[in-house]
Amino acid sequence: MANLFFRTSIAPYRIDTYNALHERLGCMMCFYHTFDSSQKLNEEGMRKECKFTPRYLKGITFGSGETRKFCTEVWTLLRSNKPNVVIVPEYQLLTIQVLLYKFIFRKKFKVISMCDDSFDMVNNNNDFTIIHKWARKLIAPLVDDMLLVDSRVRDWYQEHYKKGIWLPIVRDEKKEIPNYERSLPISKKYKEQFNLAGRKVLLFVGRFVVEKNLDNFIKALGKTKEDFVTVMVGSGELEGQLRELSKGIGKEIVFTGHYVDDGVRAWYNVADVFVLPSKQEAYGAVTNEALIAGNYSVISESAGSACLITQDNGCLLNPYDLDGMAYAIDNAMRMVRHKDSCDVKDNLMPFLFDDIINKVITEIKQ
Repeated sequence: MANLFFRTSIAPYRIDTYNALHERLGCMMCFYHTFDSSQKLNEEGMRKECKFTPRYLKGITFGSGETRKFCTEVWTLLRSNKPNVVIVPEYQLLTIQVLLYKFIFRKKFKVISMCDDSFDMVNNNNDFTIIHKWARKLIAPLVDDMLLVDSRVRDWYQEHYKKGIWLPIVRDEKKEIPNYERSLPISKKYKEQFNLAGRKVLLFVGRFVVEKNLDNFIKALGKTKEDFVTVMVGSGELEGQLRELSKGIGKEIVFTGHYVDDGVRAWYNVADVFVLPSKQEAYGAVTNEALIAGNYSVISESAGSACLITQDNGCLLNPYDLDGMAYAIDNAMRMVRHKDSCDVKDNLMPFLFDDIINKVITEIKQ
């Protein structure tokens, strides 16, 4: 007997959660495919992090995208494993397959949907597809509970559907903090290479795409008054446009290119303040990375990871208010004390990984 976990792909920022569900809830981990091919990932490193052997599902895909995949072996897995709990991906076709099996064969197992709806999405302030909206209305009442990344979305689901468990996307700080320590020599090289000694650093990490709101962010930088260097780690379709825009604002902006693993961890060590200015962001796992690294974080109120921000570790910004964004950044820069030596800073996450996982598993088992 094994509980079952179904998901589209293995997301790097969720591996610690996947490991915990496998080890503590006894889940067989099943995926459509290995990794998200749209992102530049260290797949070999991710495989080493997994403490489970993933099972890849066979099936037939209808239309575009893996979310419309009919997995031919789902019922076989349900029949052979006799689970008490089945965790399914949002409102996908696979979720309907699981619910149909439960109804037809009158099974008693719990069906729990792991859903990445953002606060904007549930309030219809986002480019929310009609299909997803109606799928939610159809399926949300039928599942036993929901795992939700944003505590505000959890509150919304509890109000509208009387269900919802908060499971933010977070890494295990016991594993991550030593990784930041290991990357300190790289951090020192960055300071020399990019001439950052004695300078306060504002850091952005992510893709250069429309959703990240980087054009407005750069315009807001032109309104700031504090002295600091902005470092933008990443790449994407808008890089050329953003580089051109940055030339006319009178502020120093460094475009570093794309980094992964210790290469990006080293940048968190260098930073004094982290910023995520997105206008659309279902979550934003980089916020968790920045907080574990001890960076005061200025996060868009539209990001799901805004739920990680307290008065002690950061502040929120309105992604459409350039003056407000500039004020939030200036205020953050004034608050932080710059240390020119490269050291691992104190973890600023408002809770521990084990505490949130144990709470979630307790709620699932109730």
